[in-house]
Amino acid sequence: MISSMKSGRLTAACVMGLGLLSLAGLDAADWTLMSRRDGIEIYRREMPGSPLVGFKGEGTIDAPVWKIASILLDTKRAPEWADSLKESRVAKRLGPTEYEEYNHLGMPLILKDRDFLSDVVIQISDEQKAFSLVYKPADDRDVPRTHFVRGKIEYGLFEVTSLEPGRRSKLRAEIQADPKGAIPTWVVNFFQKGWPLNTFQGIRAQAAKPDIAMPPEFKDVLTPTLPF
Repeated sequence: MISSMKSGRLTAACVMGLGLLSLAGLDAADWTLMSRRDGIEIYRREMPGSPLVGFKGEGTIDAPVWKIASILLDTKRAPEWADSLKESRVAKRLGPTEYEEYNHLGMPLILKDRDFLSDVVIQISDEQKAFSLVYKPADDRDVPRTHFVRGKIEYGLFEVTSLEPGRRSKLRAEIQADPKGAIPTWVVNFFQKGWPLNTFQGIRAQAAKPDIAMPPEFKDVLTPTLPF
């Protein structure tokens, strides 16, 4: 679940959706703080060997870990909070804690829509009281190609850590995405910098809803996070 273009804005490529660990070797010192807004810290990072910038958001959400994790895993509800997301679904279940996720992002009329296929790994740490989704590119021939431009999430992370069990959590979200096609790199970087704030605002709005429930297909995986 990760984002795109809305009201003339290109938030070039994020799904949702969606969730993830940082790249091996990424250090907190590598990130440059860009701004603070609504209790959210927004960072950027030059990515070695790539003209595309990585972006990160960190902040708190007044909800327990299980609730935020349920929002991130519920692909049916993802279009409610992920900017410009038209469709999100589990394309293939690879195991109890791994699946392939498909996301379709709407673009302005002058551009073709984008879609993304990602391998997503669920990680849970009892010691840290944390839940994470780790995204990497997937190229599965069993998932039919569409007429959209196929982009790529180079890496992505949603990490939720308990601050006050049952009440408050910290969310860290990172993304480096390539929408592919004939979009200049500077345009991608310019518009994608809005992804952390848009994502936090969307998830916070969802977390305030009383009807959030664990997706049935992931209930067994999420149940151990209830004490967090």
